[in-house]
Amino acid sequence: MKFLRSRLFAFIMCIVLLCVGLMLHSAYTGESSRLTRLLGTVVTPVQNAVAGAFDGVNGFFGYFYRYSSLVEENRRLQEELAEYREMEQKYLNAINENTELRKLTGLKAKYRDFDFELCQVASVYRGSAQAGMVLSKGSSAGIEQGDTVMTRGGMIGYVSDLGPGYCEVVTVLDVAFKAEAKVARTRETVIAEGDFQLMGDGYFRLSYLSPDCDIQEGDIIETSGYAGVYPQGLILGTVKRVELDSSGLMAYAVVQPVEDISEVRWVYAVKDFEVVD
Repeated sequence: MKFLRSRLFAFIMCIVLLCVGLMLHSAYTGESSRLTRLLGTVVTPVQNAVAGAFDGVNGFFGYFYRYSSLVEENRRLQEELAEYREMEQKYLNAINENTELRKLTGLKAKYRDFDFELCQVASVYRGSAQAGMVLSKGSSAGIEQGDTVMTRGGMIGYVSDLGPGYCEVVTVLDVAFKAEAKVARTRETVIAEGDFQLMGDGYFRLSYLSPDCDIQEGDIIETSGYAGVYPQGLILGTVKRVELDSSGLMAYAVVQPVEDISEVRWVYAVKDFEVVD
């Protein structure tokens, strides 16, 4: 209310009334007076400034509109890229699977009495005392608990647990792994098992050896086939060295698996095999 009674408000009203009067005069007579031209000279820069301000505001909001459009386009391109990558991965998996199937043909020729199931390794895990993997197939493919898991090189573990579409594998590095084996060169029977200390280096061991045992670096260790638990003659690994245990009364051999467990991508589950007595 104070503003309405102020001199500034009165001055503004006078200017507004003057402008309206000049506009009506110009509209009635069709001519512009000197005062009208003078007023135009004063008002025009103000109009330009106001117009510029509106242009700036439009540009400001236009920037955000364009930014929003770019964000949306980037999101769409990221989705398309993800789809292309997924297609590429499926394509590569199909090629790899086809390659493994061709290898499986050769493996079947070598082990004619084996019933194989090709499986992709979904993940490999290693804990304080565990070294296992999860495969892409399970009971729906005929795989059972205890089935041998191998590569073309030899045995790397066995199925410990499973569901319809997956199975878990205890590898030769896991402390839960234990199997009767043989030294290929001497045919000596030994016990192969996972070891807590060796697991971190990617090795397992042959336990309960006599200090004067005839086991040498480079000896091939294979499954014995005892009691039909695992197929006979599958290579488990190669001896790296023989050492005395902490008591000094027994020896053990450090064995490198037939495959680097962390690098295996495809394996074969042996669903059935002929037991050799």
